[in-house]
Amino acid sequence: MEDRKTMELETQWGSTVEVQLEINNYMNNNGLYLGLMGREEDYFEPYGDLSVNLGTKAPDYCAYVDLNNMPELEKFIEKNDLGEFTGLTQRSGFCEYPLYMFNVDKLRELCPDGMATYEANIGIAKKPETKEMRR
Repeated sequence: MEDRKTMELETQWGSTVEVQLEINNYMNNNGLYLGLMGREEDYFEPYGDLSVNLGTKAPDYCAYVDLNNMPELEKFIEKNDLGEFTGLTQRSGFCEYPLYMFNVDKLRELCPDGMATYEANIGIAKKPETKEMRR
């Protein structure tokens, strides 16, 4: 996790937390899971979930964002160029969650190992780069 890039999250309480992105798949539907790991002295530990699993799989590279527990996430996503609001939402209980399409290149940059796992689990194999031979 030390090779991952960090970002600053401005919390709803006015503090700032240094975070890293964690990427994986939800077990029940293979959807995109995004979590935040917060710095705690010399190590990172789970801070909060950026995405929420609503039971049905969102389209690839999309996830519902948990603004119910972390309303500051919209600004965080925009500030760090992580993704865009699709205009769609889904209701669960008393909460409504916005669907975001995430920036694939940015996610690969921030959490390459997690993106490789996510993409392998949804059947997308990253093609190896081929360089043209020169004489």
